[in-house]
Amino acid sequence: MKAYVLLNLTLCAAIISAQDCFAQANTLAITEISANQLSEDQKVAHLIQVVSKMEGAMFIRNGSEHSCRQAAEHLESKWEKHRNNVKTAQGFIEELASRSGLTGEPYKIRFADGSIKTTNEVLLLELKQLEQK
Repeated sequence: MKAYVLLNLTLCAAIISAQDCFAQANTLAITEISANQLSEDQKVAHLIQVVSKMEGAMFIRNGSEHSCRQAAEHLESKWEKHRNNVKTAQGFIEELASRSGLTGEPYKIRFADGSIKTTNEVLLLELKQLEQK
């Protein structure tokens, strides 16, 4: 596994950004490890990766629309800044990924079919599914 991930990182480093390589390698690692063996950091990385890969969706933050890639970058930035205070993936969702720290307004995702859900709802469901694997 370690050799494969290292080879994967080496190969993709020439093609895409380091952030994408990390996310790709982390996703690969998650698929080979049962969820009860995942660290909280790995769970958060998975949740951020899920947001970044939502096709046709828009992230709504403080009334402005952002691509899901931009949303993932924003969530990752919040995680990096507050990870010492937030210890779990559920805490990440509830304290960082669900609402604006400035306005308190909930973050939302508008999907390609036009439906809108809060990031809290989407990420809690994803975490529940991940932990059931």
